[in-house]
Amino acid sequence: MKRLLGGLLLGTLGVFLIVSMPQQSHALSFSAHGYYRLFLDWSYDLDTQKPSNIQQGQQRGNDRFGNILFGQQRFRIEPVLKINDNISFHSQMDFLDNVLFGSNDVTQLSVFNPVTGTLVLPGGNGAFGVTGPEAGDVVTGGGGAVNVRRLYVDILTPIGKFRIGRQPSNWGLGIFQNDGNGMFAKFGDTFDRLLYLGKYDFADSSSLAFAFLADFVFNSQQDPVLNLLEGPIPPVSRNTYQLTAALIYQRENFEVGTYSGIRLRDGSGLRDGTAFNADGEEVPGAVDGDTRLFYVDLYGRWKKGPISVAAEYVFLGGFFSPGLCINAISVPAGFTNPLPNPACLDGEHDVRVNMGALEVEGNHDWGGEWKFISGIATGDSSPLSSTITQFGFRPDYDVALMLFNMPMGTSPAIQVNGETKLGNQPITSNRVNNAIYTGGSYLHRFDISGAIPQAQYFKVGAHVLTAWAPSRVIDIDFAEITGIPTLPRVVNNSRWYGVETDLIVEAKFFDHLIWNITGGVFIPGGVFDIKNDDLANNSLTGNPINAIQFDKASPAYAVRSTIFIEY
Repeated sequence: MKRLLGGLLLGTLGVFLIVSMPQQSHALSFSAHGYYRLFLDWSYDLDTQKPSNIQQGQQRGNDRFGNILFGQQRFRIEPVLKINDNISFHSQMDFLDNVLFGSNDVTQLSVFNPVTGTLVLPGGNGAFGVTGPEAGDVVTGGGGAVNVRRLYVDILTPIGKFRIGRQPSNWGLGIFQNDGNGMFAKFGDTFDRLLYLGKYDFADSSSLAFAFLADFVFNSQQDPVLNLLEGPIPPVSRNTYQLTAALIYQRENFEVGTYSGIRLRDGSGLRDGTAFNADGEEVPGAVDGDTRLFYVDLYGRWKKGPISVAAEYVFLGGFFSPGLCINAISVPAGFTNPLPNPACLDGEHDVRVNMGALEVEGNHDWGGEWKFISGIATGDSSPLSSTITQFGFRPDYDVALMLFNMPMGTSPAIQVNGETKLGNQPITSNRVNNAIYTGGSYLHRFDISGAIPQAQYFKVGAHVLTAWAPSRVIDIDFAEITGIPTLPRVVNNSRWYGVETDLIVEAKFFDHLIWNITGGVFIPGGVFDIKNDDLANNSLTGNPINAIQFDKASPAYAVRSTIFIEY
């Protein structure tokens, strides 16, 4: 592997030197594109809970919040410096990236996942995408709110294109690799990458494009000369890296391809099933174990006239050893928890994840625009499962205004002798996760340029979505976690997430300005209602967990106004 990466670096350097040798004088050219975006968001009861008068322990109901109202903006600029016909530099910078109005604290948006305990997944295994660093505090951070997201160079050669640097990653519909360049996107997958892209054109106007990618996903090294070679130098294998091959065949009306690869990392290792840290000390769980993952992403699109059909399927397999841990509930004096705290699953964890999405849409000359969507992302209801089957779509693949776009619901407040220990967490995350969904939308486009000369179009329509959970979103057996046999098992009332209906109004003015207003109501299903028969028959008397809060879920509402100026 070291030889392969070294060969890629040397070969890339050689190509760079060849194509950059001056053949004739070329003037530099510079251009910059981007956008300004303003979000105004209002929502009510995203926790699907209303205030309760029922007092249990030190808590009155599961209501965490009601109204949420905020505005945020982003100014993005994408400069391109063209040296000649062979070499060009590209970058992407965001100013005041999603900073809330009235705030000077610039913080990276978090990706939440519903957990009832604390799941610890060490950073050494890395995420499959990078959302970018924190930009720093506007007032005290010493650099202003400037987020340099990407910077890379394109080198065009007779044998193909080489792209080197921190660059966007996108494939297919965007459920596994999503560059986040859409009008509503907040994140975006970015990699430090070496990319080669080639293309072969056939005589019948079809073509075959192929790419090879080497990604440095997580790097724990530093320049060894900075510390005068006095400190330990970790091996290259301790980093997380992935190698990918992409292939896509294109004709006039359809395309089909695959994006497949492996992700590798050598941790500090396991000895006889026991995990050790860098100092040789025994630690709970394989907190620095090996990663051996592979992924296969298949994508296809067909188009005829105004109708297009696109589908993507992803399988993620292999194993990794992250030291999956969950904090067992701390019990008061007089009770014994036989499991360690936290309880950890040592050794390797098999990964078996399936995800897929389908989009069918039409765009007609008479003004109708419709779209049908459907998809699946496998889930896992057990917090102590030794096989990982839940991963989720990338968070910039939105299927509705609220559901799988905003963290929703409230897990039950778990109390020990009246004191809340766990719970009060979102039940769904801000990505398609553990779900089978289906939905559709229709927008009608009107030409209003006669009434408003500066306007290009006006659209109005609606979007409807419903979803189910393949695995129970909450399925917690407290007897298993704590070892106390009389404690309950808490589950969702059903696997139906509910139904969301959104109304959409959008108009374009002055060639560059788009104004979109989307408002929706979400009617929650049984996923957001927690069921516990043991609590109903009062069999918990005398046990340390003496109250598990739950209320019937209530509707949630949201409205988002988006001003988008592209230049």
